[in-house]
Amino acid sequence: MSQSPPAAGGRKGPRILFVRLSAIGDILHTLPALTYVRSCLPEAHIGWVVEELSAPYLDGHPGLDEVFIVPRKRWRGRWTQVWRSEVLPYFRALRARGWDSAIDFQGLTKSGLVAWASGAPRRVGYGDRDGRELNKLFTTVRVKPPASARHVVERNLALVEGLGLTPPQKPVYGTLALRNDERAAAERFFAEWGVRPGEGVVALNPGAGWSSKRWPPGHFAALGAMLARETGMRMLVFWGPREEPLRDAIVEGLRERGVEAQAAPPTTLRQLAAFVERTALFVGGDTGPTHLAALLGVPTVGVFGSSDSVRNGPWGPRAITVARTELDCLPCWKT
Repeated sequence: MSQSPPAAGGRKGPRILFVRLSAIGDILHTLPALTYVRSCLPEAHIGWVVEELSAPYLDGHPGLDEVFIVPRKRWRGRWTQVWRSEVLPYFRALRARGWDSAIDFQGLTKSGLVAWASGAPRRVGYGDRDGRELNKLFTTVRVKPPASARHVVERNLALVEGLGLTPPQKPVYGTLALRNDERAAAERFFAEWGVRPGEGVVALNPGAGWSSKRWPPGHFAALGAMLARETGMRMLVFWGPREEPLRDAIVEGLRERGVEAQAAPPTTLRQLAAFVERTALFVGGDTGPTHLAALLGVPTVGVFGSSDSVRNGPWGPRAITVARTELDCLPCWKT
């Protein structure tokens, strides 16, 4: 994927632009809407504007014709320097695509600006609390999801009404397009660990962006030991940047309990997906890898703290969420 819009072309139907810039979990929660719009409008030409961090999960997606990467990292702090040389040409090229509609799934000022800059005459967004900041100034069609749409995926799917479509009556799930070489790299790791083809491995993922979303490492170790006794499976601990202490505490706690445990190797986002897809069970908090596991159809348990388990829980055909729902203070959204 290039960082500037690719050449025009594609299918001959209506031209629809998805705007969901970040973050990883939110990108994954928007993929069911892409699945649904593509199924309803197979001849539509669909593009997506996304920031570079989350872009890998859109690479090669069968539902997309174009992906437009906003190089936010390169532009950050340099707007006055790159405005004429990069920013304006980027959005001129985006606008030249001739979009009929843009759907803003993010609901912020910046995403509203992108939808407006696309030149789409119909700009669909949230007409309720999820149209935040100055977002409503940039939308021409404002949708208020019904009270029954409690999960963020259901709220995203409600926005398709702005395209003249009837929102789905049954759950819709997203997909990813993983390559054979990415799956082969994961299989090599498991083979070197001595895991036979078809042998199950349990994934534990302790990290999350907020400390209030993180289940304690000791709890993960105790759960892993229980699962190992009951299933005979090995434990694989996933981790992200600056999460090494959490990773090490769980691996050490498992080994002290006589459980065969390993830390996952450093991976790219797409390699991470291939590793997660290979596991038999995934347990994690409100974080990207947990939502990734659910989307991939891996049996997933989301352990929730301060965030809303009903609105933001893992969305997939084999996913459940556990939370202390008897506590009146939750969800509190405190970091």
